[in-house]
Amino acid sequence: MPIYRRPEAAVPAGDAIPFAARGEFHLFHLSSPPATTHFPERVRTTWRHTRSKDMVTWESLPPALAPGEGDEPDADGVWTGSLIEAGGVLHLFYTGHKLGAANPQTICHATSRDGVVFAKDRANPILAPDTSIFEPIDWRDPYVLWNEAEQRYWMIIAARLNHGPKWRRGCIALATSTDLIHWSLEREPLYSPLTTFCPECPELFRLGNHWYLVFSRFSERVSTVYRIADTPRGPWRTPMREAFDGRRWYASKSLPKDDSTRTFFGWIHDRAGDTDDGAWLWGGDFAAPRDVTADRTGALHLRLPADVIDAYSIDAPLAGIADSTRKGASAGGALQLRAEGGTAWRFIDTELQDYLFSFRLSDFAGASNFGLLFRADDDLGGYVVEFDRKHSTVALVHWPQPLDTFWAALVGRQGELREADGPRLVEHPFDSSSAREIDCHLLVSGSNVELYVADQVALSYRIYGRSKHELGFFVEDGGVKVDRIKLRTAAA
Repeated sequence: MPIYRRPEAAVPAGDAIPFAARGEFHLFHLSSPPATTHFPERVRTTWRHTRSKDMVTWESLPPALAPGEGDEPDADGVWTGSLIEAGGVLHLFYTGHKLGAANPQTICHATSRDGVVFAKDRANPILAPDTSIFEPIDWRDPYVLWNEAEQRYWMIIAARLNHGPKWRRGCIALATSTDLIHWSLEREPLYSPLTTFCPECPELFRLGNHWYLVFSRFSERVSTVYRIADTPRGPWRTPMREAFDGRRWYASKSLPKDDSTRTFFGWIHDRAGDTDDGAWLWGGDFAAPRDVTADRTGALHLRLPADVIDAYSIDAPLAGIADSTRKGASAGGALQLRAEGGTAWRFIDTELQDYLFSFRLSDFAGASNFGLLFRADDDLGGYVVEFDRKHSTVALVHWPQPLDTFWAALVGRQGELREADGPRLVEHPFDSSSAREIDCHLLVSGSNVELYVADQVALSYRIYGRSKHELGFFVEDGGVKVDRIKLRTAAA
């Protein structure tokens, strides 16, 4: 498979810890014990380990870390962290979890010379929260880097202040070291915006002329987001489009690919019972790796890597284009849809379960809304990637959208009120008024569904169910041209 998949279906994959060293790419990640979905059993996680030379073909290695025993600080789970190499030694920093301890989350350390077998530091835990500043819980996810300007190592930590508005105390603490052994905790957090409960899985890096602080939040608008600064100490600015994806692509972290690009890894949640109505669970499957670059303003843009695209090298036939509307002429690998004062659509059917579907949208200057239909029925019920020109957004939407609770009760459609994600499952600001054409890639791998838009953003979700029509396009109040349509699969 051209995308890393967890080694066992019963074992969910979570929080990515990617690392590049010695000409290889490593993807460490958390994994719960089999068949555990609830606290506290679920959080007794292990660090799984896989590596690749091209980020397309992955080799599974033995687990890098397992929980400790008895009164050890990681007896109830080894949680997220990071790796750094110094003097031929790999230093691994992680969160040790111990239920009932005065400090249930502490920073721990392990080392390795071969990158496969890691030995835990007998001095663990190496860093606990200063409770005169921080809460004793939520002290986790250490990310370590070398700060060239200050000539010392930095460790940033997901934390919470012990004062301020209860639901907004989330901050990122900073500790420093000259040897990776002895750490000094700064009293002032690196970032304390008073906007979120806890900024999980933070990382800090420089790309181009700017510094970037990336973290995931599980409150407010759930997603992996970033902040921009001119120096690693801030001040940190919030960009107009802060999220890379939606709430179901989570705890993403990255590794450097070259001087101008970083590659991010994130996972898409499982749902209970493998159904579209099941409760969302922690962990799931990894999405495709995503390349991120900065433009001249410092804004970050996300795209599907060329290596992943090239791995889908086998052309699949487009199984006829169903004539579902009177104004949707087709010619070869192109469609021209037009509906003045109405809606036009066309379906494209395929039985494939794993594929890459690529296309270009253009000539949409007069359209109100347009986009992609996915797993829809003849009544246009299903999923839609909607470019909304009135509101300058692109969104993954479920049709039909739910009625207001009053009307739903009135007509007996309570069951169609959807869960917390709402009908607009993933949404980004996206101004199509200035675009002449929009290139898109839809990557489907089983129930993982990812759409990459204009080398800028992604919309990812877990969709298990099938419908009568796998693919299609629509336009409202105008026209749209769809060309460069390709359907491809990967070699087994």
